[in-house]
Amino acid sequence: MKQKIIVIGLGNFGGNLAIKLTQDGHEVFGVDVNTNKVNLICSKIDHAIGIDTTEESSMAHLPFSDTDIVVIAIGEDIGASISSTALIKKHFKGRLIARSISPVHKTILQAMEIHEIIEPESEYALDLANRILLKGATKSMDLYGDFEIIEVIIPKKVVGKTLAELDIKNTYNIHIVTTIKRHGKENYLGGLAIDKQVYGILRSTYVFEEGDLLLIFGIKENIEKFINNNY
Repeated sequence: MKQKIIVIGLGNFGGNLAIKLTQDGHEVFGVDVNTNKVNLICSKIDHAIGIDTTEESSMAHLPFSDTDIVVIAIGEDIGASISSTALIKKHFKGRLIARSISPVHKTILQAMEIHEIIEPESEYALDLANRILLKGATKSMDLYGDFEIIEVIIPKKVVGKTLAELDIKNTYNIHIVTTIKRHGKENYLGGLAIDKQVYGILRSTYVFEEGDLLLIFGIKENIEKFINNNY
């Protein structure tokens, strides 16, 4: 369902978020105090405006009555983030998501009763740690408790085997949720880009192919054991 979203802060994180949301079919209103950032992104999203959201007078320029979600993505200035959050919370009663860049910042946002707080730096650090420490890992998602979902390049010994032959659940106590197929295609600059497509639900007869990416669910130690034994 198409949603109308305001993204406050068009730095590296907020700008990329605004572009991705636009590409996914949502209507995005980007906001930043820095007009250079606004000019860089204005052709890539639906609307972009340069205003200072720490000033209450700026609130009149934001289409709150016609907005589903506001994301406060400011990352360089905690003071600006907190001031903007307080003003937007006062004027907007819909879904509000705020970015936290430090434990103190998160504590303040929680005290302000912001219920959806994102921590992209912490999430990326975890993802990068897994990519460094787990052979073949390309992405990861930390779940509650000890469980994770990790995307890995298919280990060599798995190629040509069926899901039933691997017996991965009984052998390693993990699950292969699905596979992701990778196909090369030409990008708009004439170079090669990688297109990914999720295969879907795997049957016991599925034969793993070279180039597959495996999406694995389980405890990291068990996933690591599976990778090391089959590389």
